[in-house]
Amino acid sequence: MKNALFLLFLINFTAFSQQPSPDSLRKDIERSLHYLAQNQTTQTIEGQQYAGEWIAYMQMKGFFFLLGTKNRYRDSNCFTMAGIHNILAEMYLGDTTQKHILPMLQKVYPEILSYGTPTPLGYEFNFWKKLPPRRDLRWGKEPNPVPLVRRPTTFLLEERFINNAANVANDADDTALGNLAIWYHQKIFGKIDSISPLKYSVFDQFLDKNRQNRHWYNYMYHGYKKSGAYMTWLAQESTFENWRFHKTVMHNLVFFLPFSVCYPHPYVPYIPWGTNDVDVVVNANVLTYLTKKGSLDTSKGSKAAHQLIEKHTKRGRWNRMGIYYPNRYHFHFAVGRALAAGDTALKNSAKLLLAHLQKSQKPDGSYESWKHVNKRDILQSTTYALLAMLYLKESGLDIPQESINRAIAFIDSKKKIEQNQAYWTGGVFFSGGTVVRNILYFTSDAYTTALVAMAYQKYHKLYFSPN
Repeated sequence: MKNALFLLFLINFTAFSQQPSPDSLRKDIERSLHYLAQNQTTQTIEGQQYAGEWIAYMQMKGFFFLLGTKNRYRDSNCFTMAGIHNILAEMYLGDTTQKHILPMLQKVYPEILSYGTPTPLGYEFNFWKKLPPRRDLRWGKEPNPVPLVRRPTTFLLEERFINNAANVANDADDTALGNLAIWYHQKIFGKIDSISPLKYSVFDQFLDKNRQNRHWYNYMYHGYKKSGAYMTWLAQESTFENWRFHKTVMHNLVFFLPFSVCYPHPYVPYIPWGTNDVDVVVNANVLTYLTKKGSLDTSKGSKAAHQLIEKHTKRGRWNRMGIYYPNRYHFHFAVGRALAAGDTALKNSAKLLLAHLQKSQKPDGSYESWKHVNKRDILQSTTYALLAMLYLKESGLDIPQESINRAIAFIDSKKKIEQNQAYWTGGVFFSGGTVVRNILYFTSDAYTTALVAMAYQKYHKLYFSPN
């Protein structure tokens, strides 16, 4: 019996370790791109969907106070659009024969810009669009005219409080992704407008130092106060004369009262909890943009961001790593991408991440996130881990091909085929953060499919056409 079980394990292990054929990879890349082309929205229905975007969902895993019960709504957001755009742009620059990518980039680019706010230093970006509020947001008389606010497209928010809380400030994460889209667009199509990628100094205005406040999530789970790294929100946080953790606790307990720093005020861009935060995945995304733009060494926050990422990597608290990114392997992917972009200061962190990737891979090639994250979010975790390994290999690290082959075999086993299209079910690429980090998710089949297509292209280039 033991011999039979061992033989069965060996057969499965060998099957998952086999190298994919170049023809099957090329075919799946083409079918994935065809899926993305066919599923790109063509018609704008104001307040529901927008031409150029791909479908993404904002969904609740269960009940949460002020947000409601288990549900799923279509959502238009910058992260999905800029994320898919940047994946496709990277694919095109990796293989300029893929001309059918170009129309998709041209269609989504104006949609990405609709999330931006022009400033003298360039475009800042927000997660959501400016839309008319769904209800009155003040207890008294409403302003005339009523200002537009940031909010989900179709997700129903009922109470004034949560509607005001959804009107979030511009953030470093979407600003990095949006400006990377501008950089890619101008590299591929040339500079055909007056838009210029954002200057690095905008990120340097919001560094984790000389502050009179501190986020409770960073305090409880991360440590490393006054890190000097990039903060998430591009707005001024509330301040205390002499910050102490108990003061934050008291304000959080009375978050529903107007004097609390956590209270969102009508028509005022809101920083969640009234306090800026430091997220390592956001820092990696900012580093990728600054590296591509050539501003990495000039930015005051880059060295501290490198140090923060390395400290977190050494500590290895993967389940609590990103405030807004509950999938533990999103961190590996984001750091790997920044390294492959040319940020060589991340090399030590990358070696530590590689050790974790090799240690945590399952026999069938898959990877798992925390049990509370979308039933371990196995497909999305494996996709991020695969791309992390491919980025690290592009950067010169020695990656066992057998580990990469097993990850590809697992992902391939989850493929869905419809006519001449291939796609993969979307996992968690973002969350509401902090207390709803494992309850309020954002998913997109298109985003996950784009990630897989890019991974297959990278594998093909590394192993079948290295020159």
